[in-house]
Amino acid sequence: MVDTILRNVRCLVGGSWTGSEIAIEAGRIVEIGSSVMGAAQADVDGDGAYCLPGGVDLHVHFNEPGRTEWEGFATGSAAAAAGGLTYVAEMPLNSIPSTTSVSALYAKQRAIQGKSWIDYGLWGGVVPGNADHLPALAEAGVMGFKAFMSPSGTDDFENSDRATLRRAMEVIAPTGLRLALHAEDPAVLHDTVIGLRQRECAADWEASRPIRAELEAVRTAIDLAGETGCPITIVHVSAAEVVDLIDQARAGGLDILCETCPHYLLLSLDDAEQIGPQAKCAPPLRSAHEVSALWERLRAGKIDTLGSDHSPCPPEMKTGMSFFEAWGGIAGLQHGLPGLLDATGLGEPGRIAALSSLFAERPARALGLTRKGTLHPGSDADFTLVKPLERKVPIQSGLLLSRHPCSAYVGRPLGLQIEATWLRGMPVVEDGRLCGEARGVLVKGSGDHTP
Repeated sequence: MVDTILRNVRCLVGGSWTGSEIAIEAGRIVEIGSSVMGAAQADVDGDGAYCLPGGVDLHVHFNEPGRTEWEGFATGSAAAAAGGLTYVAEMPLNSIPSTTSVSALYAKQRAIQGKSWIDYGLWGGVVPGNADHLPALAEAGVMGFKAFMSPSGTDDFENSDRATLRRAMEVIAPTGLRLALHAEDPAVLHDTVIGLRQRECAADWEASRPIRAELEAVRTAIDLAGETGCPITIVHVSAAEVVDLIDQARAGGLDILCETCPHYLLLSLDDAEQIGPQAKCAPPLRSAHEVSALWERLRAGKIDTLGSDHSPCPPEMKTGMSFFEAWGGIAGLQHGLPGLLDATGLGEPGRIAALSSLFAERPARALGLTRKGTLHPGSDADFTLVKPLERKVPIQSGLLLSRHPCSAYVGRPLGLQIEATWLRGMPVVEDGRLCGEARGVLVKGSGDHTP
């Protein structure tokens, strides 16, 4: 007798939606097929919902400890679960202290233990002067490392110049971990801002951070990765030209991954003008033409992972001010994945399968999460159940589970909903409400589950 059998759901099998049943024992999938025989302690009817692997988001900012008034693990992980995610990797900055030493890592682990509704990992940070701390951080269990090539927006996490990056890559390469890079060239940003006459609206903000800044920074990153042999990821890529540059480097044998975010695929510069500072991010939202080109690269298989870059702040840091004054980050964790599923269409199983790979299997594989990101026997029973709506319904701020009911997606029509999200064989969210207690644990690479 198994613990649970989930019946009457539709899973992607051979490029089509197929009626399926899932048997779960000790938090893992033990069987999946059209008909699971035998008894279970709990027999659950999925009511015909579409069943997808739980999302794996390698790029979130929950800001704990030190800035929990911005978000925090309890609320951030709740929003993630409501958005169909079952694993997040939290970035090393915007918390106080930044996770740039083992002592800071342990302080973060103590602060968040028992608060997360889903499983999680933690990134270590690269800043000037901390290269000697990186091997110890790797040994202590960080998922990888993150560096900013341009100013990060806070004084707590200084950006890295070329010499700092080269030294860090030399140290990181032997660990086998990956360096994630915020790639914008500070010299290009500086020169562009000086040339701007106005600094008020979304168009001014976009003009101040041109695609050229991304391209120049990525070229530097490619050169350094080639010299050192360090695996890298270029995060939150906003433009097709940058994807193409990364793709060329990969074709030349470089271990480089390309991440983009839901907001670069769902929102354009025109949307940013209408939404206001809630849509401010760096790199900025681009033109509708660039959005279409980025979708083309995604469908051509040139993008490796999708990450939300969820970067919330208190409402007063976004309201009553210009784009240049407002905090630069989009709080979109709860609706990024549903928005992409809706834009793709549940009736397009081939495209949904490709999208699922980008938000679940491939990010899990990138960090060695062997039991995450797939619906296979032996995998953790992490999945999300999705149902289409009879008509599109605008996203309401009152339904957000993050600390502040603010999001660039509020008001956007959505034609589906996350019915439930299950973590290791038990629901953590049903109908937008949290279930039971927070059960998320630290999960390092290679399937290590650390309570």
